[in-house]
Amino acid sequence: MTEHYAEDYSLFMGIVDLVPVILFALAGCILIKELFNKLKKPFAVMLCSGVTLSLTAGVFKAIWKILLSLNVCDFYPFDVMFMPTQSLGFVLMGIGLLSLLFEKKQASVANVNALPLLLFLPTLAVAARPENGSMVFIALLVIGELMIATSLSYLAIKNKNWLCLVLFIVSCVALIVMGAMKPISEKSGMNVTTANWVEEAINIIAQGTLLVGAYLLGKKGFLAFKEPIES
Repeated sequence: MTEHYAEDYSLFMGIVDLVPVILFALAGCILIKELFNKLKKPFAVMLCSGVTLSLTAGVFKAIWKILLSLNVCDFYPFDVMFMPTQSLGFVLMGIGLLSLLFEKKQASVANVNALPLLLFLPTLAVAARPENGSMVFIALLVIGELMIATSLSYLAIKNKNWLCLVLFIVSCVALIVMGAMKPISEKSGMNVTTANWVEEAINIIAQGTLLVGAYLLGKKGFLAFKEPIES
């Protein structure tokens, strides 16, 4: 297990870590509000579950940094579960949103409920340990983000909203770079504090552009859809 030191993290860093979490929560709420009734039920559940998983990962990571910075404790499960839980949350979001590309041509699917994953995946994440498979979770993060970006870019193109298209692309690239920051920082010899601040900045850009893009599309009611997709 990687050792963590309180001097590498500050209370301010932990509080700032909540900023992208809040931005993502707002973006997720917009997507759920606008798209839940326009998706087949299994995909709508996957979207909600993915947002919840990713949000939970972000909140717990921020709490871990705050506890560590205050010398309360190093509750490492909150750190260990971050990458696996967030990457799997992105994959669920991606699958749910990707169904938009098929609209009413979607094939009939079984009504699966992804909510039990909310209890199972954090446990799996702690047991897996990121050092044993970090590249797997980074790959899942990239795949999930590409699915999300493809789906939202599709909506932006259908609505002829080119600003939103650019915002979603920027968000996608930023998140992929953030996911790769750990191996990059380790290879470059970057110290932990600097690496964390770089990640914070990239994450704020990623979630900020996602929120603005979702808000601008939501303001028009996601006009690409005239009627809800039949369940």
